[in-house]
Amino acid sequence: MTPLGGIKLSYTIQEVAKKMAISTYSIRYYHDHGMLPFVKRDENNNRVFEDVDLEWLNLIICLRSTGMPVERIQHYLKLVQEGEQTVPERYEMMKVQQRRTLDEINDLQNHLKTINHKVDHYADVLINNKVDTIVPSNMEEAEKHEVYQENPS
Repeated sequence: MTPLGGIKLSYTIQEVAKKMAISTYSIRYYHDHGMLPFVKRDENNNRVFEDVDLEWLNLIICLRSTGMPVERIQHYLKLVQEGEQTVPERYEMMKVQQRRTLDEINDLQNHLKTINHKVDHYADVLINNKVDTIVPSNMEEAEKHEVYQENPS
């Protein structure tokens, strides 16, 4: 179904780049490597994109952003065009990508915990006017101070 009562919308490469937050170079690359098979050309040989092309491009961006190599994306898109008999292989490809993305999210969450710990530390230093004990010279001073407090004799 097309928007606006059956009127098909079309876009220039610049409009697509802006809309999808991607460079025109990347769009041309994907098109030239067969990953946007339905893009047409106008009378001046300029690429003309329709909503279906934006859907394909969105999928490409998603898969690239989650680390799928271009060759695998090309293979996946070829399978889509081959039809229903390729659904099992496409399903397995997406399951692998899903697992990889979940692993990456988990890794990023762990990195965020470390960063959050540092943010909390620096906030404490700034708000409470404390010495930054992470700086090596301050660590030595803090240790001396702790030893003195433990053995005040």
